[in-house]
Amino acid sequence: MKKTILLFVFVLATFAAAQAQAPRIGLRAGLNYSGFEGDDADNLGVDDMMFGFHAGLTANVPLVEDFFSVQPEVLFSKKGAESKDDDVKYKLSYIDVPVLARVNAGPIYFEGGPQVSFRIGGDIEVQGTNVDDDLDQFKATSLGYAAGLGLGSTPLGLSVGVRYNGDISKMNDNDNAPEFRNSVFMFTVGFNIPTR
Repeated sequence: MKKTILLFVFVLATFAAAQAQAPRIGLRAGLNYSGFEGDDADNLGVDDMMFGFHAGLTANVPLVEDFFSVQPEVLFSKKGAESKDDDVKYKLSYIDVPVLARVNAGPIYFEGGPQVSFRIGGDIEVQGTNVDDDLDQFKATSLGYAAGLGLGSTPLGLSVGVRYNGDISKMNDNDNAPEFRNSVFMFTVGFNIPTR
């Protein structure tokens, strides 16, 4: 049921964006601080968060000028987790596609919405040695959400913000495997390319 609702919101937001004014295309990049959460996450031996990065394209589509917009994005994102002694590291690469509702309150903005993530690579390292780069035990696609806030300058097209994104679906299909999900804090900088 959760997946159906999330998919409905995703399609509705995309349709609304298509009916609105011309989008402002932009770039986004920044730092990730990621880990795993869930009932069995500690059983993996990775109980600490690790740093990664994200970068990609955005399109901000105004629905109510200077107040409310829809912002779809396509981001390459490095996620994962590690052990406290850095001996074990799960390094995962995703293409994240969030579709965010964005509300501007003066220079402050608030954003939130559904996200679909596609795993495109990764590996598991133990004491600096790659022990698994197949990772078929992890789902290729996951559903989640993103929410954040930040400061934006409309005339310059710059924004600086913090965002949290987490998975709703667990990372594997095996009922006997530990249940865990991606959990990512992002520090992000965006730039909307001027239209004129």
